[in-house]
Amino acid sequence: MNLKTIASLLLLFSFSRFCFPQSDTLTILFAADMPIIGQNESGSYAQLATAVKQYRAAQADTLFLFGGNSLGPSPMSSFDSGSHIVDLLNSIEPDAMGVTKREYSYFEEQLSLRSFEAVFPMVASNIFDPLQNSMQNGLMKSVTIERAGIKIGIMAVVDPLAKQQYLLNRVVVEDISTSVTQEAEILRRAGAELIIVMHGSLFPELDDLLERKVVDITLSKDHFAPEREIEKSKNIDNKILITEAGDFALLQISKQSDESIDIQWQRQTLSRFALDPDIASLELDYVQRLDRLMNLPIATVKKGFNTFRNATRSSENEFANMITDAMLDYTDADIAIINSGGIRGDTVYAPSHVFTRKNLVSELPFRAGIVTVQILGQDLLEALELSVSEFDYNKGRFPQLSGAEIIFDSSRPANSRMLSIKIQGEEIQADKLYTLATTDYLYNGGDGYTEFANGQLIENSQNERIILSDLVLYSILQTKVISVEKQNRIVNAAKLKGAEQ
Repeated sequence: MNLKTIASLLLLFSFSRFCFPQSDTLTILFAADMPIIGQNESGSYAQLATAVKQYRAAQADTLFLFGGNSLGPSPMSSFDSGSHIVDLLNSIEPDAMGVTKREYSYFEEQLSLRSFEAVFPMVASNIFDPLQNSMQNGLMKSVTIERAGIKIGIMAVVDPLAKQQYLLNRVVVEDISTSVTQEAEILRRAGAELIIVMHGSLFPELDDLLERKVVDITLSKDHFAPEREIEKSKNIDNKILITEAGDFALLQISKQSDESIDIQWQRQTLSRFALDPDIASLELDYVQRLDRLMNLPIATVKKGFNTFRNATRSSENEFANMITDAMLDYTDADIAIINSGGIRGDTVYAPSHVFTRKNLVSELPFRAGIVTVQILGQDLLEALELSVSEFDYNKGRFPQLSGAEIIFDSSRPANSRMLSIKIQGEEIQADKLYTLATTDYLYNGGDGYTEFANGQLIENSQNERIILSDLVLYSILQTKVISVEKQNRIVNAAKLKGAEQ
């Protein structure tokens, strides 16, 4: 039994006194992290709609909070920047939606457009737009709702790493602790008795605010949360974390005779709810539209492989090798590097699988362009050292590459893990110029690859005009067979030492 399952069971059993809501009780249904439509095995919007309807019918004082992490990236969102998710949510009518970093998958302007399409408030408590000297257009710092005689202040926070991971040029992502503390004071002065913060990742500063009673409840869902982070995270009353894809949280809150507020909660599973026919029809319409566009076979898989998130972000990946090989062939560079976070399919492909355009867009949903750069070996050294610095947390900056082999030791301290880098079979030289093929996202400093900008962009290059997913499509269509394998391009010496013991 893994740590995520244990954590979920402990939280479930610790609140086994949960009972169905009574007339003087506030019920809160919290769901999040649903970027992919049409996957009923892990819970669908049609099932979520049924759950919301049932609880609202049973108890008028029911609050539905949607925690975001859903507008992207996904195959459909690569076409409409998350508009279909807002359309589905408009039919379910959340009382508020929290904005997390994945809502910025298609940049600030698209998120503002989605907020204008929404019939519900989108909340981002630590976002500031310097050009307007106020909030980003369409977003709110907080909302206040009164239910069951309780005045509730609702906030949400965006991971500060969104600034570099999604190359946000306009907005500032402010410090979580400072932003939440200041907004909580405003809400308390306005009479808020209960303050809730939605978030998409584990933040120690929120644990501190919860312990100090600055806020009363934190709500988060992240089924990709690394077990190491969950293990290190504090177990605090009213810190609600959902780690399974098809689950949501159901809270029961009541005001006691002494004016104190009692909070209990339970994990629920969407799969136990029937499909709401109207939302199911709407979901199906979007799925069929996507299928018409994308269910065109482009290749047959010869040897099976997977793109599981934890694997691509910690080791060499066969599919990534195909991507970087295509980049190297197209640009004639010395080395090609992408970040593992750009591969999003989280899927296994068996031998003889018919690989479609939908599969490709699922794997590469971002519209990253290819650039070539002349760069010093020293800058490559520093960038690759940084790329394995967050190995323990399965972060998207972990590299995938072609034209090079690296050896690192994950047991060593961060920033001193790289043991060897070979480019075109020779040890890297700090003062030598190399030609690097990468994405415009990484060249602009995405995922912390700031050293790439020290290189000289090769101007008038056709490479800037091609999108990575289009290049991979072109490469696959040359043979219509996907035959990929690992080649010891990325070796973790710590695992070799462990195998010898």
